[in-house]
Amino acid sequence: MFFVAGASFATVERILRNPTPGLAQAAKPLEAGETRPLFRYFAAELNRRVFAAYGWGQVVVGTILLWFLSRQSPLDAVSLALAGALLSIAVILGLVVTPQMSELGRALDFVSRNPPPPGLAHFQSLHRTYTTLDTTKFVLGIALLTRWLFTR
Repeated sequence: MFFVAGASFATVERILRNPTPGLAQAAKPLEAGETRPLFRYFAAELNRRVFAAYGWGQVVVGTILLWFLSRQSPLDAVSLALAGALLSIAVILGLVVTPQMSELGRALDFVSRNPPPPGLAHFQSLHRTYTTLDTTKFVLGIALLTRWLFTR
């Protein structure tokens, strides 16, 4: 997911820098400056949908992983704790952070950034929280995988 959001917005800029003839023709009816916000809105909506699906997919996978780990013998308390932490972070991201980011992001989609709108600082804070928790989840996942590889 670290790649998706950046790539989608970078793609908007790449397409606008060098539009195909078909895009240039299709965008003619739009006033100057309307194409970029429209494409950025599309990229943002796509990101919101992908982030939500990714988050809930992780909740499902985390639940299954925790269930399997709880049934292994002998019970590995450290692996269970790591999987529990991973699942907890996925639930927090899925139930709290991602929905708030999506809602606030939609409110900011077509708002001028100069001066910065009131909700922008909160959105950036949520984004930092998401990035921090997702990075933590990644590190814990690597720790769990490493533990699994070296204890077998």
